[in-house]
Parts: sequence; C-alpha cells; structure tokens
Amino acid sequence: MSYTLTEKQEERVKQWYASTMCAFEGFKGFLKEVNGGVAMMQPEILYCAIVSWIIDEDRHVEFHKCEGLEEYKSVAYFLYWFARLKPIQILSTGNKSDPRLILINEIFALFTVFRMLKIEGSKVIPERFYNEMVYVLRYRTFTAESLFPTIRLMDIAAKNGVLKFY
Repeated sequence: MSYTLTEKQEERVKQWYASTMCAFEGFKGFLKEVNGGVAMMQPEILYCAIVSWIIDEDRHVEFHKCEGLEEYKSVAYFLYWFARLKPIQILSTGNKSDPRLILINEIFALFTVFRMLKIEGSKVIPERFYNEMVYVLRYRTFTAESLFPTIRLMDIAAKNGVLKFY
C-alpha cells in the first residue's frame, strides 16, 4: 500500500528519522557493554516504521476530530510500529551470546520512549516493570491503543516520583 505524505508529514518523518538514527548511534554503547555485539539500523525499515507511526497519529486525530494527540498516545504509536517492524539487525554477537540481543528492538524502543517522555528510566522505572514491558513488546499481541494507558501511567508515575509499582 502506498501513501502520499503531505509536506508537514514529510517534515515530521525526516525529523524523527534523523532523531532516531542519532539516538541509535548513542545506543550502540549498550551493545558493546553487553558483549561487543554489533548492530545496524535498517534505514528502509526504520523509514516504514516512522511513516506508519505518523500516518496512524494523523488518522487518530482525524477520526476523533481533535486538535492533536496527547504525548503518551503519540509515544504508544511509535512503540507499536518500532516493536512490530524491528528495524535493528544484529550483525555480530561478539564473544558470547547474550539473551538481551534478541530483544534489541524492544529495548531500543523503550529507550527511545523514555527519551521522548523525558524519563530517566534506570532512576524511576522499576526493573520488573521494564522487563514486563520488554516481554510484552516481544512475545504478546498488542495494539497501540492497548499501550495508551500503560504509557500514560508510566509517565505519570515517573514524573511524580513514584519509584515502585509493586
């Protein structure tokens, strides 16, 4: 299926594409920390994920006849498309295999969500919650809409200093 993007959509896609690629460059340190693994972002797949995210946002706004999307809904659409299309490819696993490498797309998606919401994940998101989110993104069926309340609660809890959910 082909979409013709508006000028505004094209500009948003370019902005987010560049921002995501830049974030990925910083994220590569995680791979080296894990075990010297090497990964690359597949540009075509990332482009498809970002275009799908932007189009879904605009559909939501048009359908609900609202002025814009709440931040957590936008983030949920990003998370959905990134986790679904998985644009990061592992090129080398380094010296030994690490189970986190199979989850690299989900881990990077959450890393990006924390950046988007201005959350310092390791300081305010309990490890159990984080692990559950990675698990859901990898192994469970979900929609962007089903992520709305989870992202919202995570954002509220993090910004209000709630350190434990359990």
